[in-house]
Amino acid sequence: MASQKLSALTAVTSTAADSLVYVADTTDSGSSFSGRKITKANLFSGYATESYVGTQISNLIDGAPGALDTLNELAAALGDDASIASSLTTLINANETHIDNVATLSGVAKDSTDLGTFSGTTIADDQTIKAALQALETSVESKGSSASLTSVTTTANNAYTLAGVTQDATNLGTFSGSTIADSDSIKDALQALETAVEAAAFVKANDNVNRLVGNTSADTVPSGYYFLVCDSTSGAIKAIDKSFIEID
Repeated sequence: MASQKLSALTAVTSTAADSLVYVADTTDSGSSFSGRKITKANLFSGYATESYVGTQISNLIDGAPGALDTLNELAAALGDDASIASSLTTLINANETHIDNVATLSGVAKDSTDLGTFSGTTIADDQTIKAALQALETSVESKGSSASLTSVTTTANNAYTLAGVTQDATNLGTFSGSTIADSDSIKDALQALETAVEAAAFVKANDNVNRLVGNTSADTVPSGYYFLVCDSTSGAIKAIDKSFIEID
């Protein structure tokens, strides 16, 4: 503010006394003085008053909490980081990557508000994650209770016991004979038995004579017996009473 003589100020006579400042003025370089009354506003024109400064500080704080109403407190809250804008941008970009990853993990596009469509009937289309989980929970619980699951487990264990193997066994284990190979499945074991039975030298109904095996040592004559004859028409082996031969 440029300096000025008190004589340049405007004297007043009608302003209330408590608003006036009394000054001594000289018009002859200090040889004589005369009193003047001027207003404080006139005297301090262009200077910030205490009231004005207090109002501006209050407006600047604008209700901020006591722990953040100074520049030092604000700087400390920002970690005294002179590059806070750059730091925040880096953090925001990193979080953006995390958000993108979560969207990819969920199987829907970023910013989606529902899960979209499903091919089955359990989960309705356009559901939230919670709604989809609820649908699955309801469906699972309607399929059976813990009692029914226990029953299924018991049945499975009984099946293992019936098969003669331990729970979770994947084969029948070892056998003492040579017909069924060790560590076979039930089907393979049955197949081995079937093959062995059908290959055995037993005479079956309508069997061919080529299946017979001759005996080279003499046997005793039984008290009752049948003769085996070959049907010349079909080649089938048939048993006939010995009396048939005796009569003929």
